[in-house]
Amino acid sequence: MTKEEEQEFIDKIKETIMPYAQNMTEEQIQTLIETVQNQNPNLPMGFGNMLLEQIKFLKYGKES
Repeated sequence: MTKEEEQEFIDKIKETIMPYAQNMTEEQIQTLIETVQNQNPNLPMGFGNMLLEQIKFLKYGKES
């Protein structure tokens, strides 16, 4: 991913996911991502993990 693509990805997470994720537990977020992955087998391998890490970083301000 280029820096530009990475920034676009982060901006999209902030815009679409973070309003919901702010009020969810880490377990709820992880369950939701797993459900989405299972329903969308065409997502790239590792996408869910990358998304979860970005959400954690944006929500808690640190990497886990």
